[in-house]
Amino acid sequence: MTPYAALLDRVRRDPSAPLVTYRDLATGERMELSAASFANAVAKTAGLLRDELDAQPGAIVGVHLPLHWQRVVWLGACAAAGTVFAADADPALCDVLVMDRARLGLAGIAGEDVLVSLAPFGLTEPGGTPPGITDASVAMRGHPDSFTPHQPPSEGITWLREPAGDLPQGEAMARAAAELARRGVGAGQRFALIEPEAGVDLLALAGTLESGGSVVLVTQPDAGDVEATLREEGAQVARG
Repeated sequence: MTPYAALLDRVRRDPSAPLVTYRDLATGERMELSAASFANAVAKTAGLLRDELDAQPGAIVGVHLPLHWQRVVWLGACAAAGTVFAADADPALCDVLVMDRARLGLAGIAGEDVLVSLAPFGLTEPGGTPPGITDASVAMRGHPDSFTPHQPPSEGITWLREPAGDLPQGEAMARAAAELARRGVGAGQRFALIEPEAGVDLLALAGTLESGGSVVLVTQPDAGDVEATLREEGAQVARG
């Protein structure tokens, strides 16, 4: 099964249950997305990719975002649109470059540039958007809450571009399931990925969907009480 098909299946089965939770221990921010709300964000982002940025299947989407719920949304959007999620990719090799405000210096090289807000609830950040850059927080509002690919991505299409090579959608799902099992995360469990966690792009979405559980993304762990946070969230650490 592909990630987007698995997400839609989760929405059909349990739309209101948590899927992705974000905790920033420095600011105290907590953002939780149910399967339905996450799928809504993915649909709008996939629509932005395909219909506004003209990212066709196989297009390279360079994602320069920190560990954040928005990063996982872009993982889902790339899966839905059939594009390649390439973390920290060279902008010169990207059809679309996705960045937060701290990385605006990368703009102007890729085919299309997109600014992603890291503000709570994805609200537009102050400071404006430089000319020629798409503000995702604004542009996404014009796209539907559901997304239907012109041709559903197959398990064999590349989804993740990693240093070790490209991962097709089906292989990524299988590898994520095996990795979570190796780390002791059982079916339906709530698990945490704590910054900096190697392999977060593989596990945060594919692992969550394959396991049938939910993920808690913990950032700036040195600024707070990680153990207390995990108790509050009812999550176990998916240690590598």
